[in-house]
Amino acid sequence: MKKTALAMATAAILTSSFALAGGHAKSVKLGVVLGFTGPAESLAESMARGAELAMKEVSASKLLLDSATVSHVRADSTCVDASAAAAAAERVIASDKVDAIIGALCSGATISILQNVAMPKGVLLFSPSATSPALSTLEDNDLFFRASPSDARQGQVISEVLQEKGIQSIAMTYTNNDYGKGLADSIQSNFEAAGGKVTINT
Repeated sequence: MKKTALAMATAAILTSSFALAGGHAKSVKLGVVLGFTGPAESLAESMARGAELAMKEVSASKLLLDSATVSHVRADSTCVDASAAAAAAERVIASDKVDAIIGALCSGATISILQNVAMPKGVLLFSPSATSPALSTLEDNDLFFRASPSDARQGQVISEVLQEKGIQSIAMTYTNNDYGKGLADSIQSNFEAAGGKVTINT
């Protein structure tokens, strides 16, 4: 599922890159900036390969605008270090001259890249997996897109499942990062709105 999302994201970002470049480029380079190290590293490799396969197939088809080819360069966002994520994105833009970025994998890294690099540089950013509700309301100058639904929706669905099972009281613990807090807050607000009680949220 994640690899399919990456392939779809790649196709969309390629089209958007051409639009930003006026449709005249004969080659497009994308930065694949994911958490190759850190707590989500088990997901990053397959996600990157899905994106890179899509690039290879698009290049071979000669069907992209002006029969352009697509190349890529990888960089590690680490998933837990916001400054490292921004530095990785800055590097692929400044040194590798990418036209757009696929990433990051985690919400905190994605927010850092968007605010500190993508917006100031005017570079398109497409995350396949960042789900923080904050990304729905942050100023992005129409440069940010994502393939995964917001935790605001996921929290609503989880609350509905709990209600359907007749559960009236829950205790929650969560990882203290943008992803964990966003999802926990969404579950709590939806669960309490439906009449449930959250005894612990920490």
